[in-house]
Amino acid sequence: MSWGPIRRLFLLAGREPSAAQSTDAEVEFHLSETTAWLIEQGWKPDQACEEARRQFGDVERFRKELGMADERVQRVTKRGEWWGELTRDLRYAVRGLRRAPAYAFVVIATLGLALGANATMFGILDRLLLRPPAHVVEPASVKRVVVARWFETHLSAPWSAISYPGFTDLRDGTTSFAGVAATVKASLSLGIGIEAKRVRAELTTGQYFPMLGTEAALGRFYGEAEAAPPDGAAVVVLSYPFWQAAFAADHAIIGRTIRLAGRAFTVVAVAPKGFTGADTEPIDLWVPLPAVGRSAYGRDYLTGRNWQFIEAFMRVKPGVTDERAAADATLAYQRGHANEPRVADQKGAVYLRSLSDRGSDTARIAFWLYGVTVIVLLIACANVANVVLARGLLRQSEIAVRQALGVRRGRLVRQLLVESLVLGALGALLGVGLSQWAGDLVRALVFPGTAWDAAPVNGRVLLVTAAATLFTAVVAALLPMLRTTRTDLAAQLHGGRGTSRQAPALRFGLLAVQTALCTALVVGAGLFVKSLTRVRGLDLGIDVSRTLLVSSDLLAAGTPEPGVRAFFERAVARLRLLPGVESVGASIGAPFMSNYAEGVQVPGNDSLPRLAGGGPYFFQVSPGAVEGFGMRVLRGRSFAETDRQGTAPVVLVTERMARTLWPNESALGKCFFSGPKGGPCREVVGVVADVHRQGLDEEPFLLYFTLIDQREKPRFPDYIVVRTAGPPEELAESIRRALLSERADLPFVEVMSYQRVVNSSAQSWRAGATMFTVFGGLSLLIAAIGVGGVVSFAVSQRAKELGIRAALGAAPGQLVRVVVSSAVGAALLGAAIGIAFVLLLSPRMESLLFHTSATDPTVLVAALATVIALALVASLVPGRRAAQVDPIQALRSD
Repeated sequence: MSWGPIRRLFLLAGREPSAAQSTDAEVEFHLSETTAWLIEQGWKPDQACEEARRQFGDVERFRKELGMADERVQRVTKRGEWWGELTRDLRYAVRGLRRAPAYAFVVIATLGLALGANATMFGILDRLLLRPPAHVVEPASVKRVVVARWFETHLSAPWSAISYPGFTDLRDGTTSFAGVAATVKASLSLGIGIEAKRVRAELTTGQYFPMLGTEAALGRFYGEAEAAPPDGAAVVVLSYPFWQAAFAADHAIIGRTIRLAGRAFTVVAVAPKGFTGADTEPIDLWVPLPAVGRSAYGRDYLTGRNWQFIEAFMRVKPGVTDERAAADATLAYQRGHANEPRVADQKGAVYLRSLSDRGSDTARIAFWLYGVTVIVLLIACANVANVVLARGLLRQSEIAVRQALGVRRGRLVRQLLVESLVLGALGALLGVGLSQWAGDLVRALVFPGTAWDAAPVNGRVLLVTAAATLFTAVVAALLPMLRTTRTDLAAQLHGGRGTSRQAPALRFGLLAVQTALCTALVVGAGLFVKSLTRVRGLDLGIDVSRTLLVSSDLLAAGTPEPGVRAFFERAVARLRLLPGVESVGASIGAPFMSNYAEGVQVPGNDSLPRLAGGGPYFFQVSPGAVEGFGMRVLRGRSFAETDRQGTAPVVLVTERMARTLWPNESALGKCFFSGPKGGPCREVVGVVADVHRQGLDEEPFLLYFTLIDQREKPRFPDYIVVRTAGPPEELAESIRRALLSERADLPFVEVMSYQRVVNSSAQSWRAGATMFTVFGGLSLLIAAIGVGGVVSFAVSQRAKELGIRAALGAAPGQLVRVVVSSAVGAALLGAAIGIAFVLLLSPRMESLLFHTSATDPTVLVAALATVIALALVASLVPGRRAAQVDPIQALRSD
């Protein structure tokens, strides 16, 4: 026997022949491998089998020619045999994929895209919903306080903002908590003049750090003594990233002073790396609330129950249930508000939420988006299963020969599973790479305002990706493996196809499954896009496209209130002279920023209707601010320069307030009392369009505008409202320089686009629309690959049938219709299932949409049309190939 062919075949297997390789299993393996190789070279299956046996001879002869001793075989351990078989399976899988690069590329690309999307979204979901804030001891016992207020017949949705007296009620009137703390997010000015910059701060009470159980990385956290009202101590804690970026990680920072909010603050600690407090928002530093409270929120923030701007956190004592703790907190809250005139707080209810339950639409949409990536993964599974099934059917001759040579079915299944796992591993590597590259981009564009304390790919993401890879590889390969290893040996060995009638049904069943899932994603994308379209088309009552808001921490910088008001008056007069400025005014509060509530009394009307949105709410402005906000005056007039202190007090009301207080009659010329009793009756001189106060999707409320100068106790403005003639960003730097020329020692002057402020309210719908569209497009791409591949394989399998049809006179269009109709039928079935799935989930989706029904018929019809069009287009290319079948060649093919 010649050694040339044997050595060549062993080299194909990746090693030289040796005594250790000649067990019965080895001979069986190489005999079947040689046969498969000969088939690939064009040999008929029965001829290839005979040639392989001729070259190798029987087992005993092969053993003698290799000089192997029986004692050597007996020393091979079971573990070595297992490892050897696994190694051979891996090598065989790699060689097989190298011989089928197109197949490997399609599978790896499909899995890579799906696993990359899954890894990216899991990293986001893990941060937003699953992982508690870093460096919090026993986070399960730390609760976020939310309050539902009573409006006539029902409790409102829980809201996290409470007043400082409400916080003290919870702190001093409960026994179920080991610690109670309050926080306020704020922007403060670091430095003065041209060098000043804005920093993100969290103002806290003294129990905040002890309640969380966090230890400082450097120095020590401040406590109750330094955060005691009314003024507290001027101390500051730096966040770890801010310490690194602003102070070059200087370990001598402790004890140094920095200029913050116009005062000298002493650095007492640096927080540990990754610490963001009880939330996930990025924070630069922490300071005691009383240290800047009075300058930032006014003198009466410690006593005013109308100032609801504080968020409270409480650590439940060991052994106390959440229900008991919430009842204890509700009782304390109601006792504290028993003498308040507002029934809403007298009957308010306190609820406790976990730290990871932030109650935001963005977090809930992140959860749904992760569910979407799981659907994309299932679509990829169905697609890969179809591709693996198609390739398995093409390899049935090879598999039949192996089975005829005695290879066990379990061994074949294992070999095919190893190949699937190799593809899955390569897809996972591609997916992790895509996630690492795209993770930061998705975080910044879709979920801004979150402190991402780790890289997009970390240990938890890798673990979940590995589990998803294993699941995908097994699910995508198991059904095709069981199908392709169940062959008709006689038919295959005699050169027949032997394809079961079940194979087309299985392929198109998988096609229907992925089409159904794809339809569900397309419907979701359509619903969120429609929601975002309605958000953008919403009449806010203000036109903010050319508006800038200007602010500066003058009071915090030590300027007395009269000096602050004087500066704002000079600044307004100065900015009106700038080229490109249409109108300028000052404002206390602003829509989507901050507002105030105050009761009103209408002469001759003892009881006013209460709306679900509460109120009445009001803003204080100067002449020019209404025009600066872009409000529309529907009737009457706006504020004029002649409306000053000492003149008759006037007021503007919204359309809803006018209809509510004076139904069926004009509001112009009417008046109402507001503020302290005994004040003047304010005359309504104008009615403006209804204005959104705080958000896009809010309940009806009453809203009015008064003049700053005509209030009993005039306050300093919060903002200067600038209306520009052109793009507002072009004037931002000119405004900043103009204000610095008025006063060189100003704290940081913030000039922000009002459009961006309002747009942030639509962030959750924008995130949903963006990511659903991306994942919907990804699912369409994967589905298109699947449809095209399945139909193309069906055409090759039905070549003889199509040739017979052509020989009998079928027109090319009829042949195309035969091929395309099956794909479109599967798509129709899948689309119907997908729409039924969406209808089943519609009650849960409704709350995420904006004024859009989850069963919107136009979206459902558009999704159905999209999926059918996709199936039609993807099947037309192989369908045209079917129309070009040569009847003679097709009939001779077998």
